[in-house]
Amino acid sequence: MVISSDTRQPLTELVSYLFTRREAILNNWRQACEHDPSLQRISSLSREEFNNLIPIIFNILEQRLLNIPQEADPTITATSHGLHRWQKAYALPETMRELSHLTQILLSEVIAFQELFPQTDARLLLQAQQKLVQLMTETIDGSVQKYDEFQRLEAANRFSTLQQAFEQIQELSRQRGDLLRTSSHDLKSSFGIINSAASLLKMEGLTEQERGQFLDMLNRNLTHVQSMLGSLMDLSRLEAGEESLQIQSFDAAQLLNELVAGAQPMATKRGLILRADGPDSLLVESDPVKIQRIVQNLLLNAIQYTPAGFISVSWSKEADMRWMFSIQDSGPGLQSNLTSLLAKQLRPTIDSTSSMGPGESQPVSVLPSSDHELSEEQIVAGQTTGAAQGEGIGLQIVKRLCELLMANFDIETQAGRGTLVRIRMPIHQPGK
Repeated sequence: MVISSDTRQPLTELVSYLFTRREAILNNWRQACEHDPSLQRISSLSREEFNNLIPIIFNILEQRLLNIPQEADPTITATSHGLHRWQKAYALPETMRELSHLTQILLSEVIAFQELFPQTDARLLLQAQQKLVQLMTETIDGSVQKYDEFQRLEAANRFSTLQQAFEQIQELSRQRGDLLRTSSHDLKSSFGIINSAASLLKMEGLTEQERGQFLDMLNRNLTHVQSMLGSLMDLSRLEAGEESLQIQSFDAAQLLNELVAGAQPMATKRGLILRADGPDSLLVESDPVKIQRIVQNLLLNAIQYTPAGFISVSWSKEADMRWMFSIQDSGPGLQSNLTSLLAKQLRPTIDSTSSMGPGESQPVSVLPSSDHELSEEQIVAGQTTGAAQGEGIGLQIVKRLCELLMANFDIETQAGRGTLVRIRMPIHQPGK
């Protein structure tokens, strides 16, 4: 092969060679980073995420070698690359090491070009190497600059952030106390209803219809009391650290399908359409009992507090390290004080969500009149008392279980449109 004798662009052949090798360079760069034991995050990035703005850096290198105007400022491009890596939770040494690998690969390509075309002027290749090193130095400096900017911002805002976190913890603690006090009030009201119904059943002269109404009221409130006491005991054990993980391999898709199938009769009875979507098989290593409790709490909340419409359960695999499942309903959105606060704190960082403001739900007294007639509102009240309280306790249990499972717990809620709860967790759960 003959090198062009065009003295105006003496490095045209090198530029052409590097352009032809661009895909191989990017692949070799990724392989070098994947084999570096100090770089642990490469496998979690897609090809586009890993390459990011480096192709633009390559374009700038070509333009410098050809002595033509640059399409972009390398410092700004490098700063944007540093921002991207920071957003991907890279430490500064990891970003610098990545770029160091890229520099070495580019230099090795220049050497390979020299071996293929030994007649090329060595001084020109030395100039090319100098320009390459200079550009990569600017790229590293730009990335470092962005990290330094974030570190200064973090230092400036650290006190404010800690203060806000402390205030949120205080508010969460206060709301939790309110929830428990309201739950106690709700239990007291339920026991009052039970006592009233039991007393009325002893009265003489009741018709079979009246007796049936009182028995239904008694059964509903006994079930409600049992459920709330069980939830409070579950929450107490989790907060006391008495729960441990029992890790085993199982098919999460099969478990979720079985749980949805088990909830279908309850959803059908309430006139709801319950759907399940996801791969037929999803093998994971985790605690199936804890995951079952999470799904049951969320699914029960969705069914109980969705008056009409749809409930959708879905699951999927995210890359090779994580999997997720979600439960979305067409209900009224989260409304209780604690639930609203939890939703705000667990809102996904990249999604826009509107939450309903604090609401109240007061227990309803259901004492029959002397003529034993029960209104429809009284019967319904005996069934729905404490809905918001039960919802809040259920979400607290889910949050604690997610902490135990090292899972991410996101809530998106919109007043009048419904709620989406999304759980992400490792495919291979570390033991505790």
